[in-house]
Amino acid sequence: MRVKQWLVLLLVLCSAAILFAGGKQEQREAAVPEGKPYAGVTIRVIAEQQNPTLAMQKQIPKFEELTGIKVNLEMGPMDNIVSKEILALESGSGAYDLISTPYQFLGQFVVNDYLQSIDPFLDNKDLSLENFDRTDLIAGMVSASGEWKGVNYGIPSNTCIMLMFYRKDFFDNADEKIAFKEKYGYGLEPPTNWDQYRDMAEFFTRKAGATLAGEVLKIDSYGVSIAGKRHDAMTCEWLNYAWSFGGGIFNESGELIMDNARNVEALEYFKEMVKFSPPGVSNNTWDELTTQMQQGIVAMQIQWNDCAPSVEDASASKVAGKVGYAAIPQGKAPAAHYGAWTYFMPKDAPNPEAAWLFLQWVNTYEVQKAIALEGGFPCLTSVYQDPDLSKNLPYWQGSLSAYKISSKRPRIPEWNTMNNEMMLELSKVIAEEQTAVQALVNLQSKYEDLLKGQLPITYQ
Repeated sequence: MRVKQWLVLLLVLCSAAILFAGGKQEQREAAVPEGKPYAGVTIRVIAEQQNPTLAMQKQIPKFEELTGIKVNLEMGPMDNIVSKEILALESGSGAYDLISTPYQFLGQFVVNDYLQSIDPFLDNKDLSLENFDRTDLIAGMVSASGEWKGVNYGIPSNTCIMLMFYRKDFFDNADEKIAFKEKYGYGLEPPTNWDQYRDMAEFFTRKAGATLAGEVLKIDSYGVSIAGKRHDAMTCEWLNYAWSFGGGIFNESGELIMDNARNVEALEYFKEMVKFSPPGVSNNTWDELTTQMQQGIVAMQIQWNDCAPSVEDASASKVAGKVGYAAIPQGKAPAAHYGAWTYFMPKDAPNPEAAWLFLQWVNTYEVQKAIALEGGFPCLTSVYQDPDLSKNLPYWQGSLSAYKISSKRPRIPEWNTMNNEMMLELSKVIAEEQTAVQALVNLQSKYEDLLKGQLPITYQ
């Protein structure tokens, strides 16, 4: 699904609010309402254990000293965290003051009356941190991640996006450039379209004993790695192909288009990539893709930008400093999967005022820059303008290119069910249990039954 208004929104935000500006941002200290009125309160926050959360955790003592509020941060793998959050919301247990959740759950949570709006807090001057500037929030990201039908429910905790990782040292090698041009008739450069991506995936797939970029391979090397497990990782990756090939889930009028020819083409292409990928594709999520890039056995992959810090970690990665980052290749249209996690406040949060102070503090310039330096992606214009980040983070410019062409998943209440069905049908194609046409016809039928009486979808 490519939503025209979303593309316009992101183009505007990236052209107007994410331009790099000269001049180092002044370090500023946040100020809390006089007297530390919530000192002694403990708030419970739950979030996925990922680089941005770990970076934020390091900053928490500053907040506790500033406010006297104790923060109990719970972390874990994505699936476990989401399951705990949903259980807490459904039971009305009041277990958490803030939850960090993938944005596609927003519609489901709002319809079920699980969340409270943050609009009253945004307008409450008595609960304002001096250094929190709501005008610094990038409106497009906040709207996509936390706004539902004109009401604000949250602020992004990590505005990740998918882009292309590629081995710079392979693409820059003079012998590889000569060999590629002799075989394919054009120059070896980072691919900008899917035909090139396919050619380069084939070209860089080699057996042990062959030479690659001047070195004899001790093990097999592969052109790409793809996420083929029955998991969110597979649907997240495939949707890039679908949108770019001109397909998707809904068209611009909100009508279902799962079984159209462009989706078929995109799924057949996705399946073809298996032959240029390491064995065991059906076990791959983004974690396995990250490991394969770190090990130096793949030349390219479509991956979340918040996995880049792990690839650049010299203590864990053989390819640190050797990887380039660029926007995903284009087909009939540009596309890049936007995948923010968002901080939401449950309706039964025990300490909403203290939680709001924490949420503001997280979104101050000083904290957001510290998080960005350790692998997070902010939603503040000032942080994207910071020259230090552009200079020191090799994936920063590639991420900005991807934000300009981003597309998002539906946030409707039915999306979780739709996603589970998509995982099932796509995994059968990867396992060669059915054709791309069969899978997409099945999804069209299942989605029509699920959304009966609601089509076309007018708000996603």
